[in-house]
Amino acid sequence: MDIIDLKILEELKKDGRMSYADISNKVNKTEATVRRRVKQMIKEGVIKNFTIDYEVESKPNVKVTVKIEPNYKEIKNIMAKLKSIKEITHIWRLSGECGLFIIVEIPTIEQFNPLIEEKISQIEGLKITETCFITDIIK
Repeated sequence: MDIIDLKILEELKKDGRMSYADISNKVNKTEATVRRRVKQMIKEGVIKNFTIDYEVESKPNVKVTVKIEPNYKEIKNIMAKLKSIKEITHIWRLSGECGLFIIVEIPTIEQFNPLIEEKISQIEGLKITETCFITDIIK
């Protein structure tokens, strides 16, 4: 190992996904040289693996079903406004007198009432008839 290998290792330590071309620019060597040196360090066990740091939201979103009784004279307007609400992930228009059925996804249960009160209920021509929090997804 020499100073060039150490520079390559420092760049990989900053970003393990950095391309050979980017590393070569940083250490002032050709891409082929960087590639050959990295492969040699892997072979010698100097580089044991490439890792990434990540953060995953461990708490899943809260999902809620909402059954809506629309005024059918306003149905196109109602559906257009429902589509514009980002928390609504699915909208179904059901047959007969069943109306509309939507699925809402929100990060916390505390955000449900404000969503209903400030966005969904403000749409003229709809009446919310039932809400249910999804507690388990079977299939």
